[in-house]
Amino acid sequence: MKPLTHRQQQVLDYIQNHIFDIGYPPTLREIAGHFDLSGPRAAVKHLDALQRKGHIRRNHGSSRGIEILSQGNSTRIYSQDDTGERRVVSILGTVPAGPLDLAVQEEGNTLILDPSIADEGTFLLRVKGDSMTGDHILPGDMVLIKKQETAMEGDLVVVLIGEEATLKRFKRDGGKITLLPSNPDHQAVVIDDTSEEIRIVGKIKAVIRIIDS
Repeated sequence: MKPLTHRQQQVLDYIQNHIFDIGYPPTLREIAGHFDLSGPRAAVKHLDALQRKGHIRRNHGSSRGIEILSQGNSTRIYSQDDTGERRVVSILGTVPAGPLDLAVQEEGNTLILDPSIADEGTFLLRVKGDSMTGDHILPGDMVLIKKQETAMEGDLVVVLIGEEATLKRFKRDGGKITLLPSNPDHQAVVIDDTSEEIRIVGKIKAVIRIIDS
């Protein structure tokens, strides 16, 4: 990824801030107007330079078709729709889909998603491990979590046991809670349901997989 000139960095920052504040990229006319350029063609030259240097990707079929590729430590995907509400969803860390392990927290990373799938208060976790491959949840995927402290039979949930976390399918059997993997190479986790150490963090609503990064 090649370095930017001062003005190119200003344009990139403006696009990023526009997406973060409003939910979608600016048009060429909005970019030109913001920087007092001669017109949309002048804005195109800056976007061409940003794309050539690997900082954005453009969809020429949309007036707002700009995808940011450079975000420092952040990961963001922006819809190229011209209209519609968007919701910023935080990526809070990593959850093991395997043996119990410490959940790794991270700061500053977000995705912008349609509110039809991302309710208020939902958050994202990256998946580490292969215990849930039978449910098509792979290492490196992101899972969208709805915060809740209860679970129904068969729900896919993130559970904290003490300070350790795991992603499993929930089952209650008498006085026991069983956390089931969907990969036969992994064993179930069985816990007394009266244990004060166990806490359901939330239920999985969706799985997001980046095919080409």
